Amino acid sequence: MTDQKDPARRQFIKNVLAGGAALSVGSLVKSGQAIAEEDMSEQWHSETDVLVVGYGAAGTAATLEARAAGAEVTVIERMQSGGGAIQYSGGIVYMGGGTPLQKALGYEDSRDNMYNYMMAAVGDGANSEMIGLFCDKSLDLYDFLVNHGVKFKQSFISGKHVVPTTDDGLVYSGNEQQEPYASIANPVPRGHHGEAEGFSGHAIIGALQQVSDQSGARFIFNAMAEQLIVNGRGRVVGVSVSVGESQQYIKARRAVVLTSGGFGANKEMMAQHCPAFLRCGVFIGTEGDDGSGIKMGQSVGVDTRLMGESIAYLPVYYPYENLAKGILVNNKGQRYAGEDQYGDPVGVLTARDFPDSWVVIDQGIMDELPDNAIEKLNVSGKASSVEELARIMKIPSLLLGNTVAEYNNMCEQGEDLQFKKNKKYLSGIKKPPFYALNYSADVIWYIPKGGLKVNAQAQAIDPKGNPVPGLYCAGSVANQVVGQYYPGSGTLNGQALIFGRIAGQNSAAEKTVS
Repeated sequence: MTDQKDPARRQFIKNVLAGGAALSVGSLVKSGQAIAEEDMSEQWHSETDVLVVGYGAAGTAATLEARAAGAEVTVIERMQSGGGAIQYSGGIVYMGGGTPLQKALGYEDSRDNMYNYMMAAVGDGANSEMIGLFCDKSLDLYDFLVNHGVKFKQSFISGKHVVPTTDDGLVYSGNEQQEPYASIANPVPRGHHGEAEGFSGHAIIGALQQVSDQSGARFIFNAMAEQLIVNGRGRVVGVSVSVGESQQYIKARRAVVLTSGGFGANKEMMAQHCPAFLRCGVFIGTEGDDGSGIKMGQSVGVDTRLMGESIAYLPVYYPYENLAKGILVNNKGQRYAGEDQYGDPVGVLTARDFPDSWVVIDQGIMDELPDNAIEKLNVSGKASSVEELARIMKIPSLLLGNTVAEYNNMCEQGEDLQFKKNKKYLSGIKKPPFYALNYSADVIWYIPKGGLKVNAQAQAIDPKGNPVPGLYCAGSVANQVVGQYYPGSGTLNGQALIFGRIAGQNSAAEKTVS
């Protein structure tokens, strides 16, 4: 964790500061252009050991760890209070390997079992080192959360849930029980749900920040980080910050930790990097997820990873699990995914290839739902026959009819030969009237997966894999463990907390730069 003496790297930094680096189009805007320390218009306004940019889950974890190591910490947050995206989340943290909660509820898990599932579920782009580290740190993360006031109720809720409507503490939150994953790793629930009914992310971050707020760190809210400051050796030594109408230079004697969020709220960056996901209707995050931290990292030569990928969440079993008994069809009336599969693989496929899609159910399935269920369902059509329903949907009636007939035959045989859907959902589609529910791209929830590239020490790295001195990253500003697919709800929260802790520990251990 010392300054690099690489002449090529120093020349690269000079090129970046001169605007000559080969960065992605539009990356060197004001919020990303780095400043050479020698070109600062004023002297440093303040100094600190570790400067944390962003006060969400990753920033909070970094702050707690850096303070625990004895470092002086300053946190800058663009909003009027902290919290980040986790406060709006379902409050699930993906942890396993045999947590005390898993054991108390009778579930046996191991680090390797968790690793095997995650490697398979993440798919292409899986980083074995980072996923392995995520699994290695899982038990320690559980202890860290509990020791800092986060509560998990000792209870398990069965079934498939986007977010438990109860305050139960343990839930299956991915594809652990579905094939082929159930044959790869022993199915075990790893979704640790904060103790509050429904969306409990606020309870998790609230508990952590209650401790962090009293840790002795200095907080500056309504402060926008705009530019990294780099010394003559190519080391990041501070940040230019806009506070109200004033511009301040804050020096980081040891390191800067970027925890400033992703780029899902930036339509220009979405269009540039993952345009297919602009079809998705609901971004899960805050206005602070504007990509400014990513651009700042790029301005000092940090590489990026998986910028073209996004979480695209479309669970057929939402808002009611029994909807998985229906069939998900495209505009040709064909099934294209198992209806009990976790929402991200289904959503990615829908956004990219089948943006016009529906779930078809019958009255038998509708009768199993709550009395007021139809008010929560986006019903596109209702008909007395499948053929008539197809005409309302404006898709080939013969193709949809054949799909339903084939599906009913598989239900009678008790096996989904196409997608291996769990037998408990194979009830068939036979009882009129029939319903088409809108499950098109415009109802998908999305969060971009891409971000700055980091190593296992949470150091930002350049295209050659070399650490950028003085810069650490964690949370959605970076890509850590997510690949082609998102393995389960709570993974983003887990990686933000794990790598935020690592960033805080390692930044505090850096040598002081004068």
